[in-house]
Amino acid sequence: MEIKININFKSLSFWKDSQRRSEHIFDRMKLRGIGIEQIKEAIKSGAKTIRNDGSIITEYRWFKVIYREIKFKEIRKIYPITVVEV
Repeated sequence: MEIKININFKSLSFWKDSQRRSEHIFDRMKLRGIGIEQIKEAIKSGAKTIRNDGSIITEYRWFKVIYREIKFKEIRKIYPITVVEV
């Protein structure tokens, strides 16, 4: 299944935090030196936990990615919320 990472702002009516999420993830990725490929690798290989709000936490190497996921046909659309150091 193909993974697509979306860190750009898009107005999503069912997630009111879309613009803040986009700005926040850009800042966190830049601050920690993490790129899209590292996020994909973390999502593929990291240990996952599901939170009460439906978002997913994946722990990989020295960082965690918190994200939301939508599956559409053969594509997993990933909407990162934040990136934190372990």
